[in-house]
Amino acid sequence: MSTSLSRRPVRQLAAAWFLRLLVVAATLSVLFVPAVSVLARRSNPDPSSITAYKVGMELSKDGVLRSIEEIDVNTGFDRRGIFRIFDTAPRSGNGPDHPVSEVTVTRDGQVERAEFVPSNKGTASLRIGDPDVVLTPGQHRYVIGSTTTDVLERGEDGAVVWWWNVVGSGWQMTMDQVQVEVVLPAEPLKVECVQGRRTECSPTLEGTRLRLTTGPLKAYTPVTLRVTFAEGAVPTPPGPVPTSSSTTWLFAGLLSVAGAVAAAALWRATRERSPGMPVLFEPPEGISPALAVRILDEAGGPDDLQATLFHMAERGVLQLTQSDDARWTVACVAEPVVSQMEPGELDVLRKLGIETAGEHFTVSRSTTSGEKIAKAKTALGHALDAAQQGYLTRSRAGAVARAVGWIATGGVLAMAGVYHFGGSASRNVPLLVGATVLSVGLLGVVMDPRTRTVHNEQGRELWSRVGGFARFLSTDSSESRFDAAAHLDWFPRYLPWALALGVGEEWARRYEAQGVALDSATVPYVYWGTGGVHSWHDMSLSDSFNAAVGAASASYAASQVASGGGGGGFSGGSGGGGGGGGSW
Repeated sequence: MSTSLSRRPVRQLAAAWFLRLLVVAATLSVLFVPAVSVLARRSNPDPSSITAYKVGMELSKDGVLRSIEEIDVNTGFDRRGIFRIFDTAPRSGNGPDHPVSEVTVTRDGQVERAEFVPSNKGTASLRIGDPDVVLTPGQHRYVIGSTTTDVLERGEDGAVVWWWNVVGSGWQMTMDQVQVEVVLPAEPLKVECVQGRRTECSPTLEGTRLRLTTGPLKAYTPVTLRVTFAEGAVPTPPGPVPTSSSTTWLFAGLLSVAGAVAAAALWRATRERSPGMPVLFEPPEGISPALAVRILDEAGGPDDLQATLFHMAERGVLQLTQSDDARWTVACVAEPVVSQMEPGELDVLRKLGIETAGEHFTVSRSTTSGEKIAKAKTALGHALDAAQQGYLTRSRAGAVARAVGWIATGGVLAMAGVYHFGGSASRNVPLLVGATVLSVGLLGVVMDPRTRTVHNEQGRELWSRVGGFARFLSTDSSESRFDAAAHLDWFPRYLPWALALGVGEEWARRYEAQGVALDSATVPYVYWGTGGVHSWHDMSLSDSFNAAVGAASASYAASQVASGGGGGGFSGGSGGGGGGGGSW
């Protein structure tokens, strides 16, 4: 379970921030960017155009809408007809569908072939024309009759609303002129009209007859009517009250707060109270530096292999030699005694091919060297995973937090993918925003390996001791009382621990600050080549042994890759129905 330590898994934190940015970008793209599927269609202008679009509608009290569309199309070359897309999903996503039926089609006064073809969810696509007949370029008149049911919605305070795109937002052809005439079932309380997204339009109303003339319209430009009937003027339709924009964002805000509270609660559940870390001047007995780091950080360290090799060298099993060309040789100088080896050490020696005295392994940039190092790291990791089970147990809170975090993250990306590439460009704003807040709040927990485990009683005691010894190795507060010359034996003994804990430079500088040379006398198990006395910068693992190991690993990894391993308080296009179409 995650702890309050200064050492943090940098790669995992970077991955968490990357995913946070990805989730936020996906959410913003859904809220403010047109769907990729829509942009793709809009990037290919239709070669035909509509010179006149005239629609007559009759709306009944029971929510049945009968329409006659007269569409004068100026067709381009190699066109066989047009298609008419009807939106059949509820406008707000929470009411009944409004299916289309009783469809009739004529072209130039003659019955024309028409058939429904597969289309995106929430739509019905009618393909008009014969695939084997190419139209004569020029003017053609299409007349489309249709019946749509369940087009009325419940409004606020008992009102009933007809909220409709009388010109759909999906028309791929430009329109020179539009005439709309609607016979309403009762005199309305209010009529609102929007052309495009925010341009007001002005219909005329005579009793129950509504007329509207507009145009020209660019492709994908809707004309939306919102007609409100007073309570009792028409029967109240079944179903929930449609969600308005303000209500939508209210729900989004509430879900955001809920997501933040849930994320905070789960994050807190994965925190583990520190046992206290008083400064200790000796490392814990009977445990290797690499395993100690597992208990302290609940995650493997980047220098586990190097620290393990130095730990074996400090005990006289290995000799480390740096050549003049910056290569390192790891030689086995004593027969490993099984009973005296720490978890994973024998596995490392086997993978490097230095199981007996006299054998050696050279760290180089070769693929072979890199492969052996990669296998040694893997074997050491498996051994440490098994050994840590005596001190760490699985965290149930961490498992729940990670599951919720991944579900929220996957949900946001899935909703964005459906919006951009699903074709219908529909979105659920409250759910999207709430999931985004939950995802962003939990991705730090999701990517932190320390949330997978929690210390048991023995683990907490060891955690305290390792942390206390790490403070001794890294803190500068006791330098004035530290006599380096009197404790030369500490440097080689504690160097593997300093490397594993990531405080090697701090540990060495405490000696250098008092004039102690770092050479083969100070570190007897390392031969520094012909350079003589070395500063810590010269012998730093980040510049020498660690760099050599990193180069070999990178060479092997590269070889694996190479081998293939609006007006009226609402916006246009927000009504139901409408749909669109184009030529084919």
